[in-house]
Amino acid sequence: MAIGFDSFLVFTNDCDDGTDRILDRLSRLIDIQHAPNPKTMFEDRGNWQVMAHRYASLFNIYRDAGWICFTDVDEFIHVHVGDQTLDALYQAADRFDVISFTSVPYGSNGVETIVDVPVMTQFTRQSLDYDAMRAAGNRAQNAIKSMFHNRIKFSVRRNHRPRRADFSSTDYKWVDGSGNRFSAEWTDGKSKAVSPLDTCGLTQFNHYAIRSAEGFLVKVDRGDVAGVTRLDDDRRLAYWRSYDTAGTKNTAYATLLPKAQEIMDKLMADDQINALHKAAVSVHQAKAKAIRANPEMKPLLDGLGLKPLRSKT
Repeated sequence: MAIGFDSFLVFTNDCDDGTDRILDRLSRLIDIQHAPNPKTMFEDRGNWQVMAHRYASLFNIYRDAGWICFTDVDEFIHVHVGDQTLDALYQAADRFDVISFTSVPYGSNGVETIVDVPVMTQFTRQSLDYDAMRAAGNRAQNAIKSMFHNRIKFSVRRNHRPRRADFSSTDYKWVDGSGNRFSAEWTDGKSKAVSPLDTCGLTQFNHYAIRSAEGFLVKVDRGDVAGVTRLDDDRRLAYWRSYDTAGTKNTAYATLLPKAQEIMDKLMADDQINALHKAAVSVHQAKAKAIRANPEMKPLLDGLGLKPLRSKT
């Protein structure tokens, strides 16, 4: 909301922490619609994200939107120019029809427990050292997320980007986070990644995939929304270590934008939102403690540097 999005369609995946009720209450305060992901009824069909995307296209809030951006709950878009809004970005990039934001992943920052502090304030160490990468000539690829004008017809619209094989033959303009126009090979293809070194000049999105060590325990317990096996027993520590590396310390986003803080304060002043939020945090904290008390989780706890807790039973 602080950077200029004005309506939201949010899908939840069989919540058991009360966050779906937070969304229900928010729908009475701001322009937001909440719907359960239909995959909860069809577990053998597709994955969670694809099902949500397909279902979204049936809602009038989606059909009537001027612009659409798919984003996950652990991702935060930042604009570096002007008044740090999407309108300022649009002008600085000399207008566009599609823009792909580059992911900048963040690690755990050494935080072990789940605490009620904004994510961007807690986690300020990036997973990569971009200065070192630049000096070494490393052109590593980071994931993207895209925002596109709703009038454009694509063959598919997916979590990272829409696709259209003849995009370069149209008059539409597709740029990266520095305002650079993508090549025809890229726009007409299926790539979901770009180099982070020259694509974040105007905007980027920060990705907090693991958060605290306890937060990661709950993530593993819940399962992967992408429907892949990266959180299974033999891969979850590799997933953690891929994000929890000693990258660049960056506190530029540790303080919310004044507008964002104003909105947050206003929403949290609502008694129901406040109570539901605190209850949800408590659920996650209790889950983490239960997992730490489970002897079968000791290998994962060891890998995360967490001590087991004694069960009360």
